[in-house]
Amino acid sequence: MKLSEKVKEVIDSGIQPIVFHFEPVKFFSSASCIVRTFLIINSLDLGTLTYRQYRFVARRTKQGDRLVERHLHKLLRAMPTLLEENPKVDCFTLPIYARLLRDGVLAKMVMEALALFPEVPPARLCLELSADILYEDMEDATKRIAELRDLGVKVAICEVGDEYCPVFRLANVAFDYAFLDTYATESLARDDAERVAGSLVGYLHYLNVKVIAPGLDTEELRKTAEACGLDGYTEEPAGGEVTTDE
Repeated sequence: MKLSEKVKEVIDSGIQPIVFHFEPVKFFSSASCIVRTFLIINSLDLGTLTYRQYRFVARRTKQGDRLVERHLHKLLRAMPTLLEENPKVDCFTLPIYARLLRDGVLAKMVMEALALFPEVPPARLCLELSADILYEDMEDATKRIAELRDLGVKVAICEVGDEYCPVFRLANVAFDYAFLDTYATESLARDDAERVAGSLVGYLHYLNVKVIAPGLDTEELRKTAEACGLDGYTEEPAGGEVTTDE
């Protein structure tokens, strides 16, 4: 059975994720940080499934929606302890599938979750939306994101800057952080890094957004990122390493 079929089987079965995976974002000119959070699914049959493995199936299914809700509640429940142990962390992110923006489903989910955990300041929560939203009805997406920000939470857009990404549509969206796509981060290793990555960073800064490059695993890449104006980075790609069964 192909890996994708195995992953779908696990998601459709309703198995709940039970382990957090944390990825700190380090900023070049600030001692504060934010932390990306992902859920790891453990299966007796398949072992460990990372977010990078199950996300493409999860984002198309109702089980995926429930997975997001589970993640939201799990994170808010843990937040007081996490903040006490990590006082310099501005916020914790969790990935959100674009389909949840429709009809106000996500805003309702977040509002109900925050009501269950009133001790958590909403600004400590950051919802990380895929750049897939840029291919949706932008008028509706903009309205739904505004609803989320009215709740006091932060918003990030991830996977920004692939070679087909309609980045100019971002001008219609109010958000706080941009996580670059692999295509954009790989451009940092090229001779024209300033032209490609630097121009994208300049545009995002014009929108008053902090720009972060995931997966910068060498000092050389980090120096180039800083020279191109990026605000921060992670040392690994989003969602943990991908492994396959032999």
